[in-house]
Amino acid sequence: MIIGSPENAIKLLNDGGIIGYPTEAVFGLGCDPWNEKSVNRISNIKNRKKNKTFLLVGSNIDQLASLIDVDTISKEARSSWPGHVTWLMPARNDAPSWLIDKETGLIGIRVSDHPVINEICNKFQNPIISTSANISGDKNIKDKNIFISEFKNKVDYLVEGDLGNQDNPSIIINMITNKNIR
Repeated sequence: MIIGSPENAIKLLNDGGIIGYPTEAVFGLGCDPWNEKSVNRISNIKNRKKNKTFLLVGSNIDQLASLIDVDTISKEARSSWPGHVTWLMPARNDAPSWLIDKETGLIGIRVSDHPVINEICNKFQNPIISTSANISGDKNIKDKNIFISEFKNKVDYLVEGDLGNQDNPSIIINMITNKNIR
């Protein structure tokens, strides 16, 4: 695993690599959401069921326009961004099928205010997959050395940076039902 700046992670993302990075609360794993092999690789790394989708994070709403109809974003969602809230909302018909929950047709999206995530997404010019860096069911990782120990042979690159000041991963709200999922 290479450790370095956000700008050096972009080539790896473009080449289908998996990155680790700091989020508002825990270390995350990410990849190019349009690369199905990379998304499946994260599922394998996490030992996660293939039918379980991942959330996406971007630096601004415009980055999400290829995945959702931005005109349908609720007032509540818009007012919570950028921030620590993920919203489940209807996916566009042409969004990659592996990003959409098969039962609900929803996709999980967040506009982050974390400087490292924003730098990655701005330089990549797209959102990225965002999932906690852990094996499914295990504790979230908040310590860089533990991340390196657990993922050194599984992840291609760790983006340097500090975790934000949140205690837990993002809140998840279903935009249709307005129910808090997490």
